[in-house]
Amino acid sequence: MSEAERGEAYERVMRSFTAFSATQKELARVFARSVRMHTTDADAIVLIIEAENRGRPLTPARLAERVGLSPGATSILLGRLEQAGHIERVRESPDRRIVTLRSTTSINASADAFFEPLQQQLGQTLGEFTTEQLALIARAADNLRAAMETYLRDSEPPD
Repeated sequence: MSEAERGEAYERVMRSFTAFSATQKELARVFARSVRMHTTDADAIVLIIEAENRGRPLTPARLAERVGLSPGATSILLGRLEQAGHIERVRESPDRRIVTLRSTTSINASADAFFEPLQQQLGQTLGEFTTEQLALIARAADNLRAAMETYLRDSEPPD
């Protein structure tokens, strides 16, 4: 592969990942509208559910970091979500001072209803690839994410 072809392939990959990221953001906006929520609230719900699914529920402080809000703004956001019946603040740690965030059955049902058809479509799309190709795609996505996380960490302004 020539240097020019490699450059073109690089640009195509970067355009594809950028478009994928933009589409994910649009998907989040549409989900928010579907559950009649502000996008920040819906983003928080998705983060809370994802963390629960990984077996590592978020604390309010960790959620604040992830959504980019101050502790006070996060507290207001959590109050709205709790009042709407979307989340619960739970003290499940032996250290009763630690609060974890749990999604409710009703918001999970709404998220499932919205995202399950997409999951099926994505499964069909990924079904077109071999196991080796999927491993390569996953490795590329993981490496790109890690590079972006490193860039973000190194670019953080000092406190």
